[in-house]
Amino acid sequence: MADMYDLNAIRDSFFASQSKKPTGQQEVYVDRDGKVRLGTGGEDDAPLSRVPQSTFAALSAEARLAREYEVVRSKLPANTYYEDAPGAEGWVYEITTMFNRTYVMCAHFNGTEYQVRLIEPELESLPSHDAHGVHLYGSGLICLSERPGSGQPTLQDAYARSAAWALGVDFVQMGHPFPFNHKQ
Repeated sequence: MADMYDLNAIRDSFFASQSKKPTGQQEVYVDRDGKVRLGTGGEDDAPLSRVPQSTFAALSAEARLAREYEVVRSKLPANTYYEDAPGAEGWVYEITTMFNRTYVMCAHFNGTEYQVRLIEPELESLPSHDAHGVHLYGSGLICLSERPGSGQPTLQDAYARSAAWALGVDFVQMGHPFPFNHKQ
């Protein structure tokens, strides 16, 4: 058995996990002092936190944009275009709801998730216009989830939620509460 602080054994455990090869190797843990080591997770190892051994990964901006172009081509409105002005990067699209109201939005990747900002129309005159009631922050950011950051994990999800949000706001504009939240 390898020493519990053997860096090669820790690396081998990561590689085995990432290649999905069952090797019977010990898991990797971190103790309260931040030391990474092998362990079993048993009571003798407590208190340790198990380290997820998935691949550390981030797409390059170019690879992410290539994936996004494919989603835009197949899932977003034909009028979608990429705006690359500094500070305003993102996918701009226009949708018209079944009530014939048009919304222009911009979906952007903030480094961890996709957020959507309402560009048009201005909605300050909505009945009970507050961030909670219409899920729209003063900055124009649409609240797409209950998670902090209000985004979605994929561009497709952010687009779909923003279209549903627009339909919900149509109901608010007609004097009804936002229809898509249980017990709101």
